[in-house]
Amino acid sequence: MPEPAVVIAMREFKAGLLAREDSQMAEMATHWLGVERSLAELIENLARDFEQRKANGETISAAALYRLGRYKRLRAQARDQFGEYAAWASGELTRYQEGSIRLGLDHAQQAIQLSYWPDSVGVYFDRLPIEAVINQAGIAGNGRPLGELLKNRMVTRDQDVWQRLVNNLVRGTALGENPRKVARRMRDDLAGGLNKALVIARTEGLRPYREVSRSQYEKSGVVIGQKRLTAHDGRVCAACLADDGVLYDLREVISDHPQGRCTSVPVVRGMPETTWTSGEMWFNQQPEDVQLSIMASGERGAQSKAGRAKLDAYRAGLFKFSDLVTRTDNKTWGKGLTPTPLSKLVA
Repeated sequence: MPEPAVVIAMREFKAGLLAREDSQMAEMATHWLGVERSLAELIENLARDFEQRKANGETISAAALYRLGRYKRLRAQARDQFGEYAAWASGELTRYQEGSIRLGLDHAQQAIQLSYWPDSVGVYFDRLPIEAVINQAGIAGNGRPLGELLKNRMVTRDQDVWQRLVNNLVRGTALGENPRKVARRMRDDLAGGLNKALVIARTEGLRPYREVSRSQYEKSGVVIGQKRLTAHDGRVCAACLADDGVLYDLREVISDHPQGRCTSVPVVRGMPETTWTSGEMWFNQQPEDVQLSIMASGERGAQSKAGRAKLDAYRAGLFKFSDLVTRTDNKTWGKGLTPTPLSKLVA
């Protein structure tokens, strides 16, 4: 099925958004190197200290590590560095969101125009002024400042990062590994702070784009609904693909999940409803390796086995493709969706 002009355009718009996102993620990763450099010496000294204590016959344990002054200094400095990085990233993401809002407004207006017949020129509809929505920049999905979300995720809720670091130091020292090797792995553990920041950036960067698009559709006076448009590629999650083309009310933002990439296509009053190859039809046309990868999304444990089991169950007719969608409501990310686990699909 040839895709309508509006769908082709929205896919091109999204490709540009993702390229812009990649550039922003690279900038955040580069800035993170400064955090790593500031902590590198403390980490290496701590690894050598622990190795020397083992050589002296001292007990090697997490409890012993917690008592060390070097460990306490490392943790205090890392907390400060994470906080500074969160403050810097907040400013960067606010500017990034401002760009997303401007693009969302422009793309939504073009999408409305393209939803009419190809020879329609200068279609009139009410346009949302940028001043009405630009103030959404700097706000997270839960309505709180982006900086607060970043600091909370990177600094306050950092127990999992430090638990991995402690485990690696204790285990590596007990196994007699080279302190430099142990220190390198510890630096990788602290990179969990960067990973959290990148998840927030990817999630919150595109969210205002979808919200502004919805606001423009609603303001236009000619749009009566919107349909989810998801990527038709091997990276798409099963839930988004199963929800591809589903009609949403204009009062509802297209729900997504952390790091989601979905956008929407308007449904215009008086015009044939825009349609394209459905997610299910596209999925059924893909080679098995792509199908396995998509079915494995959202599954825990051995994903290759989970993907195979879920694909076999789908082919056996044990569930419908639309059953892959589970609606969620997270206090941080808001309303979203996630792939339904196999255990529930065949329960």
